[in-house]
Amino acid sequence: MYERLDFSPARFYNRIVMGYFRPEHRIAVRYGSSLAERVVCKELSWSVHGMYDVKTLAEFNAEEPRGRVFAQLLRVEPVQTALPFHYRVCLRDREILEFMGENTDIDLVSFITFIMTHELLHIHRFSTGKADFFGESREEEVVVDALTRVFLAKNPVIGLKKVLSLLDKIAAAPLYNDHILKNDQRCVNAHL
Repeated sequence: MYERLDFSPARFYNRIVMGYFRPEHRIAVRYGSSLAERVVCKELSWSVHGMYDVKTLAEFNAEEPRGRVFAQLLRVEPVQTALPFHYRVCLRDREILEFMGENTDIDLVSFITFIMTHELLHIHRFSTGKADFFGESREEEVVVDALTRVFLAKNPVIGLKKVLSLLDKIAAAPLYNDHILKNDQRCVNAHL
């Protein structure tokens, strides 16, 4: 018999303490990441296998960016120069959980699916040479945000419509948003 996983917003809202992902959050993060990977791989006919890993705030030590930053994308230099770059998605537990606490009508799986789709699209663009990791962040955010929305609209995930509607209410898409963080730390910040 299979256990039904409950990813409802109310379940997670009541368990948000200390700002770090708890085991039940990590299950939702893995599931949302898996959904995002399937969407990106399907839409781009591309495999991300072995190209990235995901860390949470409890697992990495980095300076806290200012603003609503949900994830940072780091490029890890390979030990051997012949190997391709490896990317690390660093999820900001506190920001994500705080946002979820303020917006209890969205669920964690859908929100993580949005964040991870966005980050995987950055990885694709950087690894295929369509964008420069150290290039202009504003233009890259506009392109990736648009692609994220198109891909997720083509591959609907239950609950994602609420996430997209909420994000549209809070802040305009990056095309209209002047609050794009500078890429002075060799990372790309995904934020509102």
